[in-house]
Parts: sequence; structure tokens; C-alpha cells
Amino acid sequence: MDQLQIKDLEIFAYHGLFSSEKELGQKFVVSAILSYDMTQAATDLDLTASVHYGELCQQWTIWFQETIEDLIETVAYKLVERTFETYPLVQEIELELKKPWAPVHLPLDTCSVTIHRRKQRAFIALGSNMGDKQANLEQAIDKLRAQGIHILKESSVLATEPWGGVEQDSFANQVIEVETWLPAPVLLETLLAIESEMGRVREVHWGPRLIDLDLLFVEDQIIYTDELILPHPYIAERLFVLEPLVEIAPHFIHPILKQPIRYLVDQLEQGNA
Repeated sequence: MDQLQIKDLEIFAYHGLFSSEKELGQKFVVSAILSYDMTQAATDLDLTASVHYGELCQQWTIWFQETIEDLIETVAYKLVERTFETYPLVQEIELELKKPWAPVHLPLDTCSVTIHRRKQRAFIALGSNMGDKQANLEQAIDKLRAQGIHILKESSVLATEPWGGVEQDSFANQVIEVETWLPAPVLLETLLAIESEMGRVREVHWGPRLIDLDLLFVEDQIIYTDELILPHPYIAERLFVLEPLVEIAPHFIHPILKQPIRYLVDQLEQGNA
């Protein structure tokens, strides 16, 4: 992908753990590589399809100086976050933040941190069978947007019978496709935080829930940890997930089963016939 590189922008600010750093300030140096498609800007002279690097440097300076942080990791992360928010066309950012006057008291040229983030597409299943189910799904999607997660596609809302053997009301189910620069574990934490904000209480396994947000896929990533399994392990067993998913992504290929979603739907429907 095409790249814009900005190297060694010097900014004076007051970040650091020590009180002297916060009082006296020091020099920081920012370098970054921004990846995005420059075809439209180059061929049509369309400035809206490019990043004005002069304005970006001014913005970085303002953002850099408007707060005081203990850690340069925090400063670098916030610069990446604000850049993605301000320039939606940017798909990937690698940003290095140097601290040449770090109080190490040893021979040292500089110390630095580098944060590298790339936008990814993910699929999220939403479900609710308590209260105003439709409103619950809409509120969850609004909260995702408020976290800077871009909603690309939304399936229809389907009324489905409960799954898992627990006696309860029917569900309203939906699947959405999103774009986000958050890594998969952080995206999962965001979903769990939204569930908690909306008042979900986990009392009965597969029981009634005000809102349920399941991370299904993050592109073709395969992850297996105590906290996160990707793809979601029950996708191929749940029509209430597959049916809305096939509506918006029939040709998406399951990275483990190596089959498109439309085939998984057919297989499950035939098995249930």
C-alpha cells in the first residue's frame, strides 16, 4: 500500500514520570508511516483523498501538548488513535516516539517506543431476549460507534428460538461487519465492557440476556487463549448466527473450516432437516 512518511518532528512537551519532567519539559521526536491508497489523490488532484502532512504535523503538536502523561506509550497510543479518527482513509500507522533527553544518567542517544496498528474487518453477533430487544441491539451498535468502531454492514434482525436448553423467551439476533484498528483481544474487551454498561448480568450459562455481543471473526485470524478463541467455536452449529451472517457475507471463508458461510448454512440446514 502507498505510504506517507514523516520523520523526526520535534515537539517540546511535559510528559514523564518525574516531577522535573512535568515542570521543566523536554524535547520529543515523532516519526510515522501512514499507509493509504493515493491513487485518487495522484490522478485526480483530489486533496480530500490525501493527508495534508503540514496540517497533520500541526495537529500532532497540538494533541501532544494538550495533556500531560506519565508514559510515552500513552502519548504514542493517543496520537495513533486521534490520527485514525481524523483521517478515515488511513489504513495503517506505524508511529515511533523518541525521548532523546530521557533521565537515564548514562550514555544514551535516545529511547523510543513504536506502536503499529492496522485497520481490520471483523464480524460481531448481537442478541437480546429481555426488554425492548430491538432497542437493545440499536443501543449496542451506537455504543460501538462511540468507541470509534466503524459499522460497515448490518444484517436484518431475526427472531430466533433460544439455543442451549434453557427455558426462556425468543431472541432478536443480528450480525454486523465492522472496521476497527483495535487488536482482537482489545476489541473483545470493548464488547464485554459494552455488555456491562448496558446491564448484562451473567447468571445462567446460555440463559436470558439483555445484550449479547460475540466476536465471530477478525479477518482470517486464528487465536486460542484462555480469554479469546477465534473464530468463535460455535459458528458452524448456530443457525441464528449463520443466517444473518450469510445475508451480509455469504462468500466469507471460515479460516479453519475453509468453507464459505453459505456452505456452512446449507450443511447445517440439511443436518437439521
